[in-house]
Amino acid sequence: MKNFKIIILLTLVLIITFVAFSPCLKNRFVNWDDDLYVTKNTVIQSFSFHSVKQIFTSFFVSNYQPLTMLSYLFEYRFFKLAPFGYHLTSLILHLLNCLLVFWLIYILTQRISISSITTLLFGLHPLHVESVAWISERKDLLYTLFFLAAIICYCYYLRTRKIGKYYYFALALFTLSLLSKAMAVILPFILLNIDYFICRERDRNTLIDKIPFFILSFIFGVIAVIGQYVSGAIRGGNGTNLFNKVATANYSIMFYLNKTFMPIKLSCLYPRMDIHFTPELLMLPSIYIILCITILFFGAYKKKIIFSNAFFLISILPVLQFIPIGETIVADRYMYLPSIGIFYLVAEGLVWLYKDIAKYRRVIKIIVLTFLACVISILVLLTRERCKVWKDSLTLWNDVIDKYPNSIMAYNNRGIAFSSKKEYDKAISDFNHVIGFVSDIDRKTIHLYLIGLYRAIGKNEEAMESYNKIKAIDAGLFRQYYESGSKYKEAGKNNEAIVLYRMALELDPNNLALNNELGITYIFVGRFKEAIALFKKVLEINPDFALIHNNLALAYYYEKKYALAIRHCDRAIDLGYVVAPRLLELLNPYRK
Repeated sequence: MKNFKIIILLTLVLIITFVAFSPCLKNRFVNWDDDLYVTKNTVIQSFSFHSVKQIFTSFFVSNYQPLTMLSYLFEYRFFKLAPFGYHLTSLILHLLNCLLVFWLIYILTQRISISSITTLLFGLHPLHVESVAWISERKDLLYTLFFLAAIICYCYYLRTRKIGKYYYFALALFTLSLLSKAMAVILPFILLNIDYFICRERDRNTLIDKIPFFILSFIFGVIAVIGQYVSGAIRGGNGTNLFNKVATANYSIMFYLNKTFMPIKLSCLYPRMDIHFTPELLMLPSIYIILCITILFFGAYKKKIIFSNAFFLISILPVLQFIPIGETIVADRYMYLPSIGIFYLVAEGLVWLYKDIAKYRRVIKIIVLTFLACVISILVLLTRERCKVWKDSLTLWNDVIDKYPNSIMAYNNRGIAFSSKKEYDKAISDFNHVIGFVSDIDRKTIHLYLIGLYRAIGKNEEAMESYNKIKAIDAGLFRQYYESGSKYKEAGKNNEAIVLYRMALELDPNNLALNNELGITYIFVGRFKEAIALFKKVLEINPDFALIHNNLALAYYYEKKYALAIRHCDRAIDLGYVVAPRLLELLNPYRK
């Protein structure tokens, strides 16, 4: 009878969740990372060993996520660029995650009511629309799927009390979760939280059986940091200040609690702001914290409150910006897994009100059921409307601009969307709206767009004006990079100088003086082959550049190619260059 009841309830939950998210199936791709992951990603468009190898040996959009990329590879094989197939896959994954949430909570509590309410809130909450409706956020769904499955297997392992198939299943599923998204690194701490919740006896095995999990977490954590560092996503500056890190973490936690209990004004992009606290921001989290403290006086619920809050805090920890990564401080998608802890506590509270309060029981039952029905209805409506926001690029960025009119990225991306629809006047308007608020590099990119747009509508003078502005920007950037590189070189910071010189060289590849400076700096740090290649390139432009022949002789000497060093030294002398006596002394023993 109990199993039949579970099947009926689960079926009902899944149907309601499907109805809430069904508008996603009509959505298209959006111009926010969908091109990088799918529409313009040549790696997934060839089903071959080479593609699979590249997926497992490369970072994609700063992340190591081979399993996520494999999902796109298989989908492209069947659906090509038809968005319906990708959205259907995401929705199915979300429904599977709902099943796993129910399963996990039921294993821990043995109460169908609590499992059902937790799953309903998880399945229907509009905060989760971003993870489901945004094709590029597939990694959230996949890592959560394997993450929850790993916890469930771990729970079964604890029942057997011996290392066996469930333990190895948990380890394998954890690996799959890590291969989907690096946020899974927090699993070992969640397992310790599970140990606490089920009152597992504390002995050496409590930590020993976590060692393989911690090792995997460390390995994939290092890989994730390397990926972010290589891409330049890890920020410095004020983000490294301890006070700012703590303030940002506090702000983020309060933001997520507010959006969980009052899911209004949701956006795919929230404005970056100075972190400060306001009464409005504190109101709902304060109520939540007060309720938790109050319930702590009820000894039977103490463990549940600690477990649920620990689940939330541990799960949200990787995105609290203690390592400042990227420009995103808060995002709806970051709450996909952590929300389970909050929803479980809410479910416990509602069931407690419904069953455990003796006085006015009938009235309270009616109130609780009415409240729950209203919440579910509101969540379904909010989620359906939120899914429609992700219909296409225009609806997405219009939504951001309506809520946050100062969002530069939203105007820029909407301009690109207008351009793709050949609504050139609207695109020009959006680009011109933000061009005065962006960096020189971004301003150059916008002018490149504007040149094409102006030409498309026959405004050649405006196109030429944008072209001239690009030249001016390039000149300013070149001067900035060159001068900054020279200052670093004078200070003995040659590696920093090389980075800036190379950035300047991209703007003016044939600048002979810059090529010479970069080549000399390469010699200073022992990168002789790169110096030689650079000097030879300069000589292709100007074969009689005496200084370059001299420097090339020096580079060849350090590479122990003495015949070539002597040849270029002699050429520099023939061209009238006064070669340093020290170089002549170094080369004399190798002359015949």
